[in-house]
Amino acid sequence: MKKIAVAMSGGMDSTYAAIKLKEQGYDIFGISLQMFCRQHPADGLDNTDQFQEVKEICEKIGIPHVLVRAEDFFESTIIENFCNEYLDGRTPNPCVLCNKEIKFGLLLEEALARDATNIATGHYASIEFDEETKRYLLKSGRDVTKDQSYFLWRLNQYQLAHTLFPLAEESKERIRKKIAQYDLKVEDKPESQEICFIPNDDYKAFLKNRFPKKIKPGNIIDENGDVLGMHKGFPFYTIGQRNGLGISAPNPLYVLEIRAQENKIVVGPKEKLYRKGLIAHEYNWIRFEELKETIRPKAKVRFNTIEKACTIFPDPDGIRVIFDEPQMSITPGQSVVFYDGEFVIGGGIIERAIEQ
Repeated sequence: MKKIAVAMSGGMDSTYAAIKLKEQGYDIFGISLQMFCRQHPADGLDNTDQFQEVKEICEKIGIPHVLVRAEDFFESTIIENFCNEYLDGRTPNPCVLCNKEIKFGLLLEEALARDATNIATGHYASIEFDEETKRYLLKSGRDVTKDQSYFLWRLNQYQLAHTLFPLAEESKERIRKKIAQYDLKVEDKPESQEICFIPNDDYKAFLKNRFPKKIKPGNIIDENGDVLGMHKGFPFYTIGQRNGLGISAPNPLYVLEIRAQENKIVVGPKEKLYRKGLIAHEYNWIRFEELKETIRPKAKVRFNTIEKACTIFPDPDGIRVIFDEPQMSITPGQSVVFYDGEFVIGGGIIERAIEQ
């Protein structure tokens, strides 16, 4: 019998994943990572109570629970990267890196060290083994409104081989109705949309507290270099931003570029936000080992968008992606994820937008 570690956060999805596997007869235990607990004096982070709730949930459904301390690793791997990306004028997506390094990295290894054969999570996605290519493939979840495959593109073959997604065929509303029968009081918990380590979802205060001397006001300029106003610190802005610029103009202006080295924000009209393509690096392929020739998939340049047709070319700088139609607000630091129908081909980190 497989022994499965279920990554548990105390929320509805991970709780139901544990219940479903237990009812299917698997030998399971809950496992959680304590990733922060007042790790940095300026942050005021404390999630101790959360794991008491998880422990109580595990007791109610009759499974053991293991808490693994990982504050130092999380700080050095996820939080430092998050901060450094913003200080370099980029807009990071820490959940993508966390999935690779923490949830399906450190947590998976901790689970295997406790004799688990697999780790299971409450993600809405699915994994399929292709007998022809002998590769594990990542697919979107059945509930397209909750699909989380976009955040999982960095997983490698080893990680996919040892991962289960029990909610692959489930819908959020069906789970909500089913879990209510267990009287665990988790079905009405609000969904966590914010970044877990950012208090009050205020990343600006988080960065300001950590780097009071590095974040300072600077000029907002147009494409001609004319000064239009002052910004409060370039890490507080992102490509495509319109609101909160604090400048007046006859027509709406948007952030076109962040010049971190010059401490300047470049703004312009909306039509200047559209770019034909991008260069991506730190890429990972799931369907195949490496990109040997030009391919024609669809791609997302952010989570809450529809995939758009594109062509991917191998490039000395990484990979070059050219869209059939120009895309708005291609943002350095974000992920571009490639799809073929419901299958995730792979993805990369956007380095810069390009015209061709």
